Amino acid sequence: MNQITFIQDTIELIKQFTLASKNSDIFGLENLLDDKGIFEIEDDNLEIIEASKIDFLKWYHTKIKTTKINDVIYDQCIGCSFGKNIVILNLGTFPRMPQEFTDKTKAGLMLDSHNGKIHRIQFCFSFLKTDNKAVCDCVGEEYVKYIKQGFSEEDAIEMYDANPDSEYSYITKNIEEGENDGLPF
Repeated sequence: MNQITFIQDTIELIKQFTLASKNSDIFGLENLLDDKGIFEIEDDNLEIIEASKIDFLKWYHTKIKTTKINDVIYDQCIGCSFGKNIVILNLGTFPRMPQEFTDKTKAGLMLDSHNGKIHRIQFCFSFLKTDNKAVCDCVGEEYVKYIKQGFSEEDAIEMYDANPDSEYSYITKNIEEGENDGLPF
């Protein structure tokens, strides 16, 4: 099998994976995955861990049955696996949302194939064409807008958290709650 055929097979598998995800087709996904593959998921503590096919399908099934996929972007990794194909679902918020202030705002899925099956899925955060700032950068830009309007830093934070359109207020509220509880976040 030459390099071009391998790339075409991987791209086709990514498209099939995306379609099965959009259709919440867990059986289609099961048929695409290698039985002995390694797949990244989030554990109960929202930490990224490696899992078996069965554990990945359980985790992913709970995600796709509760979230409609409306947006798909195909990109490439410019980080640890330079040039590998990435699929970014729902502007990078599916299946993993940022959990910390320093996390990147988007997560993509890098799918590797072997012998016509997806044998590895891992999260990717460094994209060639898609901007992926840290949460703190995006929130900071919003704070600065309020401060330039004459509000204090404290008021800017409160206004950001109170705005229903503030995309990452769930993280800033967690940080504030942790500070109030004396917990280090």
